[in-house]
Amino acid sequence: MPRFKVQFATADGRVQTAELDAASERAVLATLETRGDTAISVKSADHAPTASSPNTRLRTGRAARRALLNFTHQMTAVIESSIPVIQGLNAVAEQTDHPGLKAALRRVASRVDGGGTLAEGLAAEPEYFPSIYTKSVAAGEAAGRLADVFASLGHYLEDAAETRSQVKSALTYPALVIVVLVIAVVVMLILVIPRFQDMFSKYSAELPLPTRVVMLTSTMLRHHYLTLIAGLIAAWFGLQTLLRDRRFRIWFDEKKLRIPVFGNLMIGAYMHRMIELLNLLTRSALPITSTLRITADSMENEAFKTDVRQMLRAVEGGRTLGEAFADTRWLTPLVKRMLAIGEQAGRTDQIFDYLARYYARQTKQMVKMLSTLVEPLLIASLAVVILFFALAIFLPMFKMLRMVATA
Repeated sequence: MPRFKVQFATADGRVQTAELDAASERAVLATLETRGDTAISVKSADHAPTASSPNTRLRTGRAARRALLNFTHQMTAVIESSIPVIQGLNAVAEQTDHPGLKAALRRVASRVDGGGTLAEGLAAEPEYFPSIYTKSVAAGEAAGRLADVFASLGHYLEDAAETRSQVKSALTYPALVIVVLVIAVVVMLILVIPRFQDMFSKYSAELPLPTRVVMLTSTMLRHHYLTLIAGLIAAWFGLQTLLRDRRFRIWFDEKKLRIPVFGNLMIGAYMHRMIELLNLLTRSALPITSTLRITADSMENEAFKTDVRQMLRAVEGGRTLGEAFADTRWLTPLVKRMLAIGEQAGRTDQIFDYLARYYARQTKQMVKMLSTLVEPLLIASLAVVILFFALAIFLPMFKMLRMVATA
């Protein structure tokens, strides 16, 4: 039987640590509740890797995400229709187009048929079902709200897909224009500039600064391109090595959030994701410490992940959720105040629901604003590049014409 290391608060407020044998994390929580204790953290004490090990790579491709969303909607219908879970899993597996998920669902059905819970069956397939998914299902099973949890998961996955699509659509156009501009500049430096370089080299007069810069860059590209490519590859691997260091990753991710315009869009998207996660897990009746821990692990940006972990430590230290939120760097004072009021009134879930809709609207507005700002910025950048090349070519030509005229 698996062994878990548990930190909990007793009825008289003392924090203790113990190791318990239980079939699952849900069974540990049930044992603590029976004793009147409050769980702070529950971790596996087994050293051997399990099926839900975080080392297992989650499938995050578009096809896998779409298949998971379809499965979630179908399972909502199965639970609401009172169809037995095993029959429902087999039926959904037959309708699933994704071959990997189809096989995973058949294994899940086999585990449930063998006496396991649905959450345990899903947790054994971490390649397709992330921790937030299985933890929510486990909480829904324990509270008898499995249909509500699957409906909430479906809404969360749809919302995440929409936010991802909005951010991609906002960034794709400028990225495409920048790539085309870089290609055009490289073609100019390799094919066009050398023709003028041969002509300018016949004159002994000093060339203007833009011309010298362009000619030097052209020479580097044509004669030292292997060195430049090697330098770019080395820089790429160096950056990847630095990103493995968590302190650098936090600094790097925080700097990305401070980029003008684009940073605000990313902050809005990450805040929307964080609030949606908290809203989903709170409605699933998970303990607040488990909710914050899963939310932190699900955040892709290290700066946000650090903030949520600080909130978790604050709650574990006895502070309220509103007080923990007050120390975050990315929430506005109005939102912090709303959370504090919602917690005092016992309406935290309603506040999270409102904030999720609020940040969804904010993200859409930021995408629209970015679309209106990007086009003139790109036109201005293109004009600057064209002007620089024009000056580099025509300034020495004007100078040569004056020399010929005065000769």
